[in-house]
Amino acid sequence: MPVSITPPAQLPPPKPDHSFTKRPSSFIAVFFWRWRMWVESTFALSMLEPWEKILLITIFSVLFFLICSGIVMYFPRHLRQMHGRVMYYLWGQEGDERLLWQWLGLGGGLHKEL
Repeated sequence: MPVSITPPAQLPPPKPDHSFTKRPSSFIAVFFWRWRMWVESTFALSMLEPWEKILLITIFSVLFFLICSGIVMYFPRHLRQMHGRVMYYLWGQEGDERLLWQWLGLGGGLHKEL
């Protein structure tokens, strides 16, 4: 028995829907669209499902915030501590910064000129 297959009159919409990849018309929208396409293609986010994208971006945002807050809160203190250690290693004593300025020739005679 021969079976004839006829195509449907209208095809269903493709899945997944790729309408977000169409280029927008306004200049600002094109800028953000290009930036989004660049990020998604560089880090292979286009292969992830939406919930996976949200989870990944959330994890990286939290890590970025923690690293930035650590730099803002602890880096100045660490620089001060490293400065003290460098002074100790260079001069054998702590705290006297005038020795460094005199050795560099930047602060030795300034008070005499003024």
